[in-house]
Amino acid sequence: MARMLTDACSLGDIHACGYAGRMWLEGRGVTSDTDRGIEMVLTACEGGVALACMAGLRWLSEGGHAAAVKDAAALRQRLDDQHSCLTGSGDVCMQLGIAFYAGAPPFPQDYARAAVAYQRGCDLGHALACSNLGDEYEYGNGVARDLAHAAALYERACRAGQVLGCANLGHLVQHGEGLPRDLARARGLYRDACTGGDVYGCLHLALMAAEDAGAPREPRQSVDHWQRACDRRDARACTFIGLIFEDGPDGYARDEARSLQAMSRACDLGNQDGCTWLRFHGGP
Repeated sequence: MARMLTDACSLGDIHACGYAGRMWLEGRGVTSDTDRGIEMVLTACEGGVALACMAGLRWLSEGGHAAAVKDAAALRQRLDDQHSCLTGSGDVCMQLGIAFYAGAPPFPQDYARAAVAYQRGCDLGHALACSNLGDEYEYGNGVARDLAHAAALYERACRAGQVLGCANLGHLVQHGEGLPRDLARARGLYRDACTGGDVYGCLHLALMAAEDAGAPREPRQSVDHWQRACDRRDARACTFIGLIFEDGPDGYARDEARSLQAMSRACDLGNQDGCTWLRFHGGP
């Protein structure tokens, strides 16, 4: 039976993974194989089977099993956090999404799992999880890129009071991605986000004002313009470079490392927006 369930697991039956994992752990019908059992139970747990999470936690707590498992505390954390998310904690789902997105130990970097966790958190009413899920759909991280769905998620987050959702929606509205282009609405969304304390919204609002005053709007010219100013120690220009590479303008790939580098320079030059950005984005 264990081998049949193992085969079913390899074909994508997530519940079979949970049952087979328990049998390998407990040596029921097969020679006990702790590594295989843990891998399969964890696959089922993180695939959405709450009973598999509980089975893994129960096994770890019995008979001194934890002492025989490498990094048992990390395994217990992954099982416990996933179980909490599956059984109704939107905040835990949100934190799981962040951990999988960033690859924060003991969680591997896995954009698809991050998206699943954000989806569960969003379904449970966690507004920031909705906004982060929108980001996954905007850039196609772990899910198929879908700008219209990203816009809907951002709007849901914004309506729930999550100012980052408002700012993200503003970016799509400004560029006509996923919904009609509307610069006045974009400014209003950025303004609402900035008033609520969101640095992303504030920087976009400032960049639009600079463009209205004559700074180039075309992406490549804009990058060249602000990079020259940043090189001349213009701290605000450095934040604009960071913002541009966070968004990934036409003709450029999104480059989070370059974005953080520019924000770090802005902060070093005394710009508080750059410093705030680094605190929230884990910069150098």
